[in-house]
Amino acid sequence: MRWLALLVGMLPAVASAQTVFPDAPREDRLPNGMRVISLRTDSPGIVAYYTLVGVGARDEVEPGHSGYAHLFEHMMFRGTERHPQADYEAAIQGFGADNNAYTTQDFTLYTVTAPSSVLAQVVELEADRFQNLSYTEEAYRTETGAVRGEYDTSAARPSTRMWETLSEIAFSRHTYGHTTLGYLRDIDRMPEEVAYSRRFFQRFYTPDNTTLIVAGDVDHDQLLALARQHYGRWRGRRARSRIQAEPEPTEGVRRHIDWPAPASPRMYAAWRTPAFVSGRTDVARAAALRDTAALRVVHGLLFSESAPLYQRLVVEDRSVIELGSWAGDHSIDPHLFVATAVLAEGAEFDTTLGALQGAIDALAEGEVDAERVEAVKSHVRYALLTDMQTPSDVADMAARYIAVGGSLDALDGYLAALAAVTPADVTRVAGELLTESRRFVVTLARGSAE
Repeated sequence: MRWLALLVGMLPAVASAQTVFPDAPREDRLPNGMRVISLRTDSPGIVAYYTLVGVGARDEVEPGHSGYAHLFEHMMFRGTERHPQADYEAAIQGFGADNNAYTTQDFTLYTVTAPSSVLAQVVELEADRFQNLSYTEEAYRTETGAVRGEYDTSAARPSTRMWETLSEIAFSRHTYGHTTLGYLRDIDRMPEEVAYSRRFFQRFYTPDNTTLIVAGDVDHDQLLALARQHYGRWRGRRARSRIQAEPEPTEGVRRHIDWPAPASPRMYAAWRTPAFVSGRTDVARAAALRDTAALRVVHGLLFSESAPLYQRLVVEDRSVIELGSWAGDHSIDPHLFVATAVLAEGAEFDTTLGALQGAIDALAEGEVDAERVEAVKSHVRYALLTDMQTPSDVADMAARYIAVGGSLDALDGYLAALAAVTPADVTRVAGELLTESRRFVVTLARGSAE
């Protein structure tokens, strides 16, 4: 796209939301608390209509009721009295639109990509289902069955069992201790919890907990008028989630999983890290963003294909088949820096873990190449821009930063922090945050079932 090419040329500069997006974002708030944000891009005739709801697995604080944020990703397509499910789906297809949704630990996002000429109709459809969702007990049971089926499919993969185990050993109090799908025992109880499901919807699907993000060929004033017309009468206030803070780790934890089917040996290693944005003061928030940005650089220094660690383990020794990390995943509360490895047959977990921790410890001791730090920073900025080639890409990125950072200002802060990262910052976060006492390890290999 023309605007993307222009932006890539600006990479050496300190980027901000004003330069990342082709036009400055525009935002308004309705009297009921709902936010309306438009992001105009050079995408004639196309809009991405994204509805961000601030509820995820993090908010599932009642014992026995995990998985409900994800369940509602399904339920929200069940229709209303005005637009039953079949009518809603027929309308979306008639527009030539695509729609979907996904749930994370911190938020749920509903997506529609459609011709800009039908924006008014899309607003009416989406506003109706978010305010007037209606489902029978039979429909509810059907969807809980679909969720159980999704869990069973996912549980057949080693990665799911490893992530479940890693979450549980890393978080003893915080709700990050269960995955987005939830505990199997809670999923099995869902069919009998229709009344609870309705309360869950009322608690979290409220205007003050919802942000409308429209990117592409959109006129903000027209969008705002439509939002006022169709969402303006929506009422409700978000319930407070009483989430327990997780204590700082004082010693590492390690678990092994005997997998009953053929699978290459694999390992997840994770370290407790700060939230994306934390603290009530500007100084505290800036410090959290600086840590986040520095840790993102550590990901690049250790796990890119050109990194010495990757070259040694994957290319030269061939003891590791795949080496990677979960880079760029931000969270509302303190979470995890995760490294993953799939080992070759005969390779030892301890050897691989020792090499990984050794590379981190070298950073902590000051063995940081300043030129590589700058190269990683440039690559991250470049990747961020190239990830926004369509209106859907733009809306998705905006939603993620709003969800975990509170506003698009969080993206500004992150980009500024990234530009300011120095080798000393890399050394500091490696030495303070990526230590063995803050490390959680899960290994998996073929063996007898537990």
